[in-house]
Amino acid sequence: MSMTLSLRRALPHSLRESLRAQSRRTLVLGALALVLLPLALVFGWRSVRFAQTHESTDDAYVDGSTATVAPRIAGTVTAVSVGSNWSVEAGQLLLQLDPRDYQVKLDQAQAQLERARQTIDQLHAEYGAAVSSLALSQQRLHQAELDFSRAEQLNSAGVVSRDSYDRMDTALRVARADRDLAEHRVEQARAALGNAPDAANPYDTALVHEAEAAVEAAKLDLAYTEVRAPFAGTVVNKHAEVGDRVQLGQPLMSIVPPSARLYVTANFKETQLGDLRLGQAAEIKADIYPGTVFLAHVDSLSMGTGAAFALLPPENATGNWVKVVQRVPVKLVLDSPPPADKPLRMGLSVEATVDIRDTNGPLLASLSQMRSNSSSTDH
Repeated sequence: MSMTLSLRRALPHSLRESLRAQSRRTLVLGALALVLLPLALVFGWRSVRFAQTHESTDDAYVDGSTATVAPRIAGTVTAVSVGSNWSVEAGQLLLQLDPRDYQVKLDQAQAQLERARQTIDQLHAEYGAAVSSLALSQQRLHQAELDFSRAEQLNSAGVVSRDSYDRMDTALRVARADRDLAEHRVEQARAALGNAPDAANPYDTALVHEAEAAVEAAKLDLAYTEVRAPFAGTVVNKHAEVGDRVQLGQPLMSIVPPSARLYVTANFKETQLGDLRLGQAAEIKADIYPGTVFLAHVDSLSMGTGAAFALLPPENATGNWVKVVQRVPVKLVLDSPPPADKPLRMGLSVEATVDIRDTNGPLLASLSQMRSNSSSTDH
């Protein structure tokens, strides 16, 4: 020790100060290592444990069931009531088509209905006339039978001439033919009515029902001139202006549902699906709101990978094949609507983390469908 001290005293002053500073740094680093090592071990253990009980992916996006607004009839746009990115309520008027052509068609259909009812009235009148004619022919037949019976008696007694007897016989035959013709006319009139002549509703016939259906179809077409929102949401991709001639089924705009009806489509790797089940809790972190966590759950798993349902699916049986880890879309539904000041929007990038410790749920199904089936069974 004395030799070391003597050696240090022999060193220059600056070198001695450098050795002292280095010794102090070594002591500080050692102390920090003693403090940070347990923390690092705890953090590492938690990270390993979290990785064992959770599956995460940053290949996830906000998704939703967008409705494409298209007219159900052809026409000319006369008014547009909304603009792009406008909020609309369910049933709100979006645009108006020229209704004049369809009003004319409705008037024509109503006129056809009146004509059909008049035709039914005429058929009822013809039926009544046929019934009256039948009654008259039956009376004439009865009189002819009486006359022929008298003529037959007188002919047997040799009182009446043969010519008179033949006229009576002919009159009887004619009366029977008239009776048969009257009966056929009654049946014809009854068949033309299409129902019992004494029915409670005289217009309960196929002819009137056809005309009434034409009126209802014309009313529907006239109502379709008003294009309304199918549900509440936001208008996007609007490309309809006043004066445009639109065709049946032509896309005019889209309606995006509100944030409460949006969900997340997370594309997990196929190697992450082994313990993924329906109903498992999930956390969603949106890039647009750093530090905010949205609670969700697994609602359903797709029956195929994203590539399998692509417009041009891969042809793995041709050419050189390279194995690529596929991704499967998983639907995550929010447990509660997002805060009003932090709404989610279609297509936003998010990071999804699923807690896979709960393995009670099925692998492939839909929680919404299961709840719907359960409700149907209860009712």
